[in-house]
Amino acid sequence: MSKVKFEIKNKWTGSILFEYEKEDNTLKKTVEEAVREGANLEGANLGGANLVGAYLRGANLEEANLKGANLGGAYLEGANLVGAYLEGANLKGAYIYISDSEIDSEEIVKTFEEENNIKITEFYINKNIIPTRWNAFWRYGLIICNFEEKEEIVEEMTLSQVCKALGKNIKIIKED
Repeated sequence: MSKVKFEIKNKWTGSILFEYEKEDNTLKKTVEEAVREGANLEGANLGGANLVGAYLRGANLEEANLKGANLGGAYLEGANLVGAYLEGANLKGAYIYISDSEIDSEEIVKTFEEENNIKITEFYINKNIIPTRWNAFWRYGLIICNFEEKEEIVEEMTLSQVCKALGKNIKIIKED
């Protein structure tokens, strides 16, 4: 059987962020290996990727293109999704937080919604139990059951308002 090589490229520059070659390779396996090796996937182009059940704990997917990606059941604890393009991504079943103790779901959900411009309409706190004679609780996990994408709000601003928001003075030298 021949080896299959996948490259994860930057969505802006096209430069290779990570590459992985092995027999029976998939993009999911490549992304998981990149995360396992601590690769920085900031700005990765993963649009349309099938990442169902992928283990992405601690992944840096900041500003990544995940448009249309299927992240159902993906384990996202500690993953940096700030600014990630999630339009059309399937987040149902995705873990967004794991803890050894009770979870303050209200704050976690609010923060995740704000960072990803979505509205989580239903979530579940999984309380995994180790099937031992003690039935000890292992971890609590916050899982997205259902969500809606929010409409992007376009705010109109004058040049002086933009400058003030940026905290800089800007000189326009040429109009688009």
